[in-house]
Amino acid sequence: MTQTALSREQVITMEVRPKLDALVAQHVMGWHKGDSWGGMYWEDSDKCCRYEILVFKPSLHTSMAWRVEERIVELRLQAKYCVALKQVVIGTGEYVGMFDYIHATPAQRCKAALLAVLDI
Repeated sequence: MTQTALSREQVITMEVRPKLDALVAQHVMGWHKGDSWGGMYWEDSDKCCRYEILVFKPSLHTSMAWRVEERIVELRLQAKYCVALKQVVIGTGEYVGMFDYIHATPAQRCKAALLAVLDI
């Protein structure tokens, strides 16, 4: 889908920082920094929905990570997302069971969404 210079390993090992949230906003949600208000908001393609950049932290907040998963459904990437989530969770190096997938962290969900959308 979208081309980027990121590798699979870079995404999986990425720390939870504003960079991860920005990548999710741009590549998964399809937003861009708005020109108005000094670039403090993410805007969708219609420029009608705005999300404050400092507040949008899907890698830290479960409710925002669920919004990212809703976007994955809109993009019809559920199968790729599930495969990517498995790879991200297994990347922890610990034993992984069904419980770990169900209770994946917001950061793990964001990383999986990036992998699915970027097709890496």
